[in-house]
Amino acid sequence: MTKSFEDLIAVNHISFRIEEGEIVGILGPNGAGKTTTIRLLTGVFELEENSRVEIYSEDLNNSPKKLKKLFGIVPEISNAYSDYTVLQNLNFSGTIYGLSKTKIKERVNTLLERFELGEKKYAKTKTLSKGLKQRLNLCMALLHQPSILILDEPTSGLDPFSVSIVRKQILELKKEGKTILITTHNMQEAQQICDRILIMNRGNIIADETPDNLRKNFKPTSTLVFKMKDTLSSEQKEKLNSMFNLKEENNNLFHAISENPLKDISYLYDFIRKNDIQITDLKLLETTLEEVFIHLIKNDSKFTRDDKSEI
Repeated sequence: MTKSFEDLIAVNHISFRIEEGEIVGILGPNGAGKTTTIRLLTGVFELEENSRVEIYSEDLNNSPKKLKKLFGIVPEISNAYSDYTVLQNLNFSGTIYGLSKTKIKERVNTLLERFELGEKKYAKTKTLSKGLKQRLNLCMALLHQPSILILDEPTSGLDPFSVSIVRKQILELKKEGKTILITTHNMQEAQQICDRILIMNRGNIIADETPDNLRKNFKPTSTLVFKMKDTLSSEQKEKLNSMFNLKEENNNLFHAISENPLKDISYLYDFIRKNDIQITDLKLLETTLEEVFIHLIKNDSKFTRDDKSEI
């Protein structure tokens, strides 16, 4: 896919595949091309010449009405009518999707219960918190039981309770066989729920991997951080150094580089037991997706900063 706005290339000849039932996250800094990519995939923006989107082997350009029915879309900004109640918004959405009154009632009741919105069904949308509005957006997107769900920043700015509900439901939808595409700036969220991650920068895909592989390829080691209750003898330190790539900090605090954390924790346990030593603190620090993301964006050399194609 390619998309330009005059001399600005927003999406630069990218290509990727999403398998049925996957949760795929698109990550990138502001202006990376994430939203433009979503709008191309859903037919909001027209594809340029030689660009192509296939859904279940059918060309989106050739069958737009048929294929768009497969989508449930949750935009970052609520698309619910603010003066309508929750129930009115859902009934209206069901009508737009062409559902019968019986089907609408059935689906509305199911979704209100699923997203814990039953007590708010007669409340006007403008009176809802952002978290409740986002849950309503999800209900509206799921009314017609789409097979593909596209979520643009689904938990941005939400309270922790709403975040937990939304994330739980995303994982439940995956279990039901939904294919889910998410754009997010939340690295923890991407690491927890995505099967695969696409990292975009300046209109290009610079990484396409599982969260675990992204972290392991960036830094295959972990760090064990532990603190001893008492000062170790020189002999004990020498023994520890023979077991680990060890770095001693102040106050009996040690950092050990580990390629096999579970094995090394077991070795450490044997060491303290045999030497009658007490550990007051033990942590395992692994490479985070955020570290990988920042590294990849900083070191992306596909374009120079003054290149006209940057967005």
